[in-house]
Amino acid sequence: MTTTTSRTVHRAASVDAVPQAARALTGLGLAVLLVAYLPVNMTFGSVNVLAPAITADLGAATSGGQLVLSAYTTTFAATLVVAGRLGDRYGRRRLLAVGLGGFAALSAAAALAPSLVVLVALRAALGIAAGLFTPQVLSTIQATAPGRLRALGVTLFTAVSGCATIVGQVLAGAVSGLAGDHLCWRLVQVATGAIAVLALTALRAVPESRSTAPLALDLRGAGLLGASLLLVVVPLTLGSSAGWPPVLVTMLVAGCALLGTFVRSQRAAERRGELPVVPPSVLRTPAVRQGLVMTLLFFTGYGAFLYEMSSFAQRGLGADAWGTVVLLLGFGAGFVATALALPLVERRAGRWTMTGAATAQALVLAALAGVVGTGHGGTALVVQPLLVTLGAAQALMYGPVLRTVLSRTPTWAAGVAGGLFTTLQQLGLGLGVALLGGLFQSVSGRAAAGTATGVARGFAVAVVVQAGLALAFAALATRIARADREA
Repeated sequence: MTTTTSRTVHRAASVDAVPQAARALTGLGLAVLLVAYLPVNMTFGSVNVLAPAITADLGAATSGGQLVLSAYTTTFAATLVVAGRLGDRYGRRRLLAVGLGGFAALSAAAALAPSLVVLVALRAALGIAAGLFTPQVLSTIQATAPGRLRALGVTLFTAVSGCATIVGQVLAGAVSGLAGDHLCWRLVQVATGAIAVLALTALRAVPESRSTAPLALDLRGAGLLGASLLLVVVPLTLGSSAGWPPVLVTMLVAGCALLGTFVRSQRAAERRGELPVVPPSVLRTPAVRQGLVMTLLFFTGYGAFLYEMSSFAQRGLGADAWGTVVLLLGFGAGFVATALALPLVERRAGRWTMTGAATAQALVLAALAGVVGTGHGGTALVVQPLLVTLGAAQALMYGPVLRTVLSRTPTWAAGVAGGLFTTLQQLGLGLGVALLGGLFQSVSGRAAAGTATGVARGFAVAVVVQAGLALAFAALATRIARADREA
């Protein structure tokens, strides 16, 4: 049955290899697509910086800020697994319009949220809207752009993905300097929605396209995955601060049980010759399976670090939102500069690039924990060199792990693997904030020392755990490198 599925999808992929569009993508159309993609990660980066302002304005506990972040990334991840197929079936530009319109409207509504509950619900809906249009951006580039523009488009798409978080942080810092806690995060929500409106008004420059042989939607599988992720992430986010009441424990158990049902449904669908949202046959390739685990490890640590660093800067170092952005600019600069130099580095380090980078990340994180935890992190200047190095190490992990997943995937499942990578990216961001962010807040809250010292201790403990994630990443990267050497 797996062979049947592979043949069916391979025929579909072959048919759709020729761009199915009335006209080709132009440079202007590519610019519109990149602008459309910009607010996706901007909203995550900005809320990371503004989480304290949100909780202060709405009178919520610190875990409320974590929930605002996790609600967005979790529903985003759950929607991605089926949104690409919706675009293939009903038209990619149409899904872009629906998603961008929803994103703009929900951003405006979130800016007016009167309470944390309303804001979390709107942020969850915002994640669904972002998940609807995000896959259409890259799919449209691949399906409608001429060869040279297609290569440029993919390169710029990757660059925008990395820079958008930093742009969101800079926007948050700039706005916070002009408005108080009540207005700053609301104005940033309006700004990200305005970018979506800008892209929506120029969408005519983007050609419509769809697949001539669209894959089955597997709405049941997508629904099971989305529900199980929500049932797992919400209690993990709130559990430690709420003292694990029975309702949260029940949600977590139900979510784990539903994940088991999801796995069984995917196996059964593939045995019937269908293509489920997460095909088990794709995961049987060792390098793909290991690469996806590495993706989850990487983004769990990445999402947690941005959250913890922002909180530590404001509560531990006494920085305002703009001071937090300035502190993180070194991290962002190290990431972007190294990403641009990645081909040169890989030519020298070869297959051991990811192993070396992950090991370096673990060492830098351990050094950060030591500096901050022992009370020597009193100024931004002390930690800045470590942050720049950390950004560089992460760039050397991000690009190669994406290439590992995509290059080892069978041709017929290339789109599926890309969707899985993006899904695990967003899920990792949410889990990082929920799990390691929760650990950070828990240790900070229990510390008997002063507030600043307690925050520093919580940061150090969480960062040590992230160093462990980096070492696990390095171990998997080493296995892949050795398999390549023996091949």
